Amino acid sequence: MSGTIVRVSLAFALIGLIVTIVGCGEPPKVNQPQPKEYAAIVNVLKNRWQKGYMSEDVDLYMSSYWKDGFLYRSDMGTEDDPTDDVIFNDYRQERESAIRVFAKFQDIEIELSEPPEITILEPGKKAQVKNHYKIQGYVADGTTLEGGFTGFYAEGDNTFIFEYRQAENGKWEWRITEWYDAAWSPEKIEATYGL
Repeated sequence: MSGTIVRVSLAFALIGLIVTIVGCGEPPKVNQPQPKEYAAIVNVLKNRWQKGYMSEDVDLYMSSYWKDGFLYRSDMGTEDDPTDDVIFNDYRQERESAIRVFAKFQDIEIELSEPPEITILEPGKKAQVKNHYKIQGYVADGTTLEGGFTGFYAEGDNTFIFEYRQAENGKWEWRITEWYDAAWSPEKIEATYGL
C-alpha cells in the first residue's frame, strides 16, 4: 500500500511540476509602447473620419482619404451576393455620397470599437485597420423618410487600408486608400439584439 501512495504522490508531484513549467512562461507585457504609426492612424480615424462624418463636415471627413487609388466597397449586408455591392473607385464618388447623406440627416452618430485592430503591412508605408461600427442617422423633426421612418441604423465591420504618403502641403501623413464595409444584414442585427 505504501508503494501505491508513493507512486500516486510522485505522479501528483510530476503533474504539478509540468503545470508549473508550462504555466510559467514569460508574462504578457503591459503598456508596451505602440509603433509610432498607431497614434497617427488612430488620430485620422477618430479626428477626421469619425468626427468629420458626425459633424457633417465634408472637407474634414474627406481629408481622411487619399484621392489617388481610392476604393470603397460595401457588401450591403449580403456577403454572399456581390450583385448588390456598392463600389466607389473614385474619391469624388465618396464625397458626393457624403454630401447626400449630410443633406438628408440632421444628426449622425458613429460608435467605433476601441482600440482598433491595427496591423502594419509595410513598416512606414501601409497598415490595415479593422474595427466594428454602429451608425445612426436622424432626419429633422417633423420630417420622415420613405416608409415613415425618422432615421436609420447600420452596423458592421470595417477594414481600412491606410498609406503613408506626402500630402499636397508637403507633409507626410497617414490616410485611407481602401475601405471595405462588411455590413450586417437587418436579420443579423435583429438576431444579435433579440429584436
